[in-house]
Amino acid sequence: MASTSDIPRLIINADDFGLSEGINRGIMEAFAAGVLRSTSIMVGMPAFPDAARRAAASGKALGIGLHFTLTAGRPLTRAPSLVTKETGDFLPLPALVRRALLGRVNQREVADECAAQITRAREARLELTHLDGHHHVHVFPGIREAVRRVVHAERIPAIRRPRERLFDVPAWRRRLPERLLIRVLAKDMNPERWQVRMTSHFVGSTLLGASHFEAKLLRVLSWLPEGTTELMVHPGYAPGALPGNDPYTTQREVELRALTSSAVRERLNSGLVRLIHFGDLPNTTPP
Repeated sequence: MASTSDIPRLIINADDFGLSEGINRGIMEAFAAGVLRSTSIMVGMPAFPDAARRAAASGKALGIGLHFTLTAGRPLTRAPSLVTKETGDFLPLPALVRRALLGRVNQREVADECAAQITRAREARLELTHLDGHHHVHVFPGIREAVRRVVHAERIPAIRRPRERLFDVPAWRRRLPERLLIRVLAKDMNPERWQVRMTSHFVGSTLLGASHFEAKLLRVLSWLPEGTTELMVHPGYAPGALPGNDPYTTQREVELRALTSSAVRERLNSGLVRLIHFGDLPNTTPP
């Protein structure tokens, strides 16, 4: 029989907590079903107060991270290099990417906004276990160095490293150009330089919007390598439009049904996987 240390550790992290009350409800259903122990909260979205209340009721069993947001809603700070001048809203993702690649993002504004979002979460009495980025903005050039400094200064214990394998994962052909770009942008992330904990592996982009989601999810759960893997998911209820015109709507309920299915719960309860959250990560994580 394998020892406890040989059993793959898995963080199933639900993004977008706070985006809408339907998403909050779905995330908490997955938590109540015992299949999810980690989520990332969006402090500037309309359903943040509802998410904070639900998080407080869960105690420390549910790890709460900051879903650092620069592409939906409005900043908490004055940040002219991050917004559309006419509306004051955050830039849409393509415009933010262009501005970041051209060096036109003010790193002081990024740092101030990141710190303000952390402060808002803590003012809601949330003990943050980690930080990640909505649309992985925390790994963009012109943004990641400011985030690194804030994460260190604010003593955030862990951060998402979205370096998904390109070929040796289930459904590896899906979203390959996007995964390659994010992997390249995140290549310099390591626990020693960032002085925070990170998982050994990351998966999730291959599943985003996938048909036959449950079957592909079960393949991922059977594939898990040694060490700790973060699995990024987006469960919830979104029958209509979402804030920020987020296009990922009905697929969220597909994810929720798959995560709470008897087959997935049986796999997670088999003793072949150890389900944790970022607060349970060891102090040193393999590069």
